Amino acid sequence: MKKSFFIALAALALLLGACSVEDPAVVCGRDWNPGAQVVADTASEFALNDPLLVQFRYGKNFDFTKLTITFYEGTLASKGKKIWDREVAVNEKLGSYTLQGKSKSGGHMSARELTRQKQPGSVVVEFSTEGRVLASKELTLAKNK
Repeated sequence: MKKSFFIALAALALLLGACSVEDPAVVCGRDWNPGAQVVADTASEFALNDPLLVQFRYGKNFDFTKLTITFYEGTLASKGKKIWDREVAVNEKLGSYTLQGKSKSGGHMSARELTRQKQPGSVVVEFSTEGRVLASKELTLAKNK
């Protein structure tokens, strides 16, 4: 009796573990896969002239209607001045949101354009809703290659 109880409990634990939802995350990269609708997580360091795409992955469908994207100077440990922010409408059918601006010269915006930074340094991108931070990531901007 005890043995079958422990086997059933172990099976339930495995089943619940397989159904777990990933934590919200910010993924940054240089490449966009339009078929899978994902940004390839390539790095957190970008040259100022590198293309920069930012994707917020919630891990499940959104349970909010507005998402705020904010860029700050500094690091996660020491956020500085707000560079820019934008509020976007989202719906419960989405599980991710991708920030991919179009450059004036064609293609995706560069790290310089998207972060509005002219010099190398650190910036933080933060995704929040109703004053609650969902996920953030620190990016390092380096001199052009």
